Amino acid sequence: MADASYEHHAPAGGSTMTSPENTEEKSAAYARGMDAGRIEQRLQGHDEHLRKINGSIDSMTQALGSLTEELRANVNLLGSNVTADRRDATERERIAAVRVEEAGLAESQRTVRWTAWQRWFAVVGAIILVVNFGLGLYLAFGR
Repeated sequence: MADASYEHHAPAGGSTMTSPENTEEKSAAYARGMDAGRIEQRLQGHDEHLRKINGSIDSMTQALGSLTEELRANVNLLGSNVTADRRDATERERIAAVRVEEAGLAESQRTVRWTAWQRWFAVVGAIILVVNFGLGLYLAFGR
């Protein structure tokens, strides 16, 4: 048995007995010690694995916190943009209404209303123009 930590101490009488029962007890104790060592080693491996998992969970929690803050900031920005767009749309509609009104005023100022005597004068002038044109054609081609 090469394990230095396992030492056999002689009984108080000073002589060593090596009976088969004593050897079986030593073998059983050795096997229990080996099993305990393996179990201890496995538990240490599990402990290390759990520490890594906890570290991963902590880093994921921090990453999710950062993402949450970023999403909140983006939602606030989007809300601000929507509000600004609504305000801008309302402002554009108001400006468009003012321009349509101004265009209507300008158009009404350009539209000339003729008085009754101006209309009669235009009709008589058109009749004279048509008669002169017809007379000019008759003279040009009638001879």
